[in-house]
Amino acid sequence: MTEVENKFLENLEYQISIKEESRETFKKIPVFTEQVKKFDKSVMNLTEKFQKIRLRDKYQIIITELDNLIKNSNPK
Repeated sequence: MTEVENKFLENLEYQISIKEESRETFKKIPVFTEQVKKFDKSVMNLTEKFQKIRLRDKYQIIITELDNLIKNSNPK
């Protein structure tokens, strides 16, 4: 074989190996995408949960303040 043919074959082997590597990578992408979606859902659920907790805490503060106002306004 000539040097040009050798280089061509080396390049061809390289292209084939890159194609195989990329095929494996692309096979994994749907799994990765699904994991990202699950993570996003988890983050959204946690965000909602913490927002509810914060809201509940705010309501509790308001109720406590109202109770204090009622207690202080009633003569004993």
